[in-house]
Amino acid sequence: MFKSTEDARKFFYLYENLVTKNLPVEEKAEKIMVYGTGAAFDFYFSRFTLKNAFTEEAKDYEVVANVMLEKFLTQKIESEITKEALTLQYDGRDIPTFLSRADKMYN
Repeated sequence: MFKSTEDARKFFYLYENLVTKNLPVEEKAEKIMVYGTGAAFDFYFSRFTLKNAFTEEAKDYEVVANVMLEKFLTQKIESEITKEALTLQYDGRDIPTFLSRADKMYN
């Protein structure tokens, strides 16, 4: 199962290598979110269905994989940056270097 807090690449690696080895591309695209939960499924549903039916895009596994990876890798990166910014502390070393790091994080 894939949750939005997990690494999307790991999900697709497992999905591709364990579950979908011999499936046609359209079938992979249709079955992919059987393994998704929570925010990941909600995002998939809102992005790839229209009136509770799959969109044409949803039938293209490459499109689905790329959109999901982009969404959840970006989300993970942003949460990691936020966590790092919240824990940033001056360590007593070079002040300009510390200020430059802080500036990059907060801007």
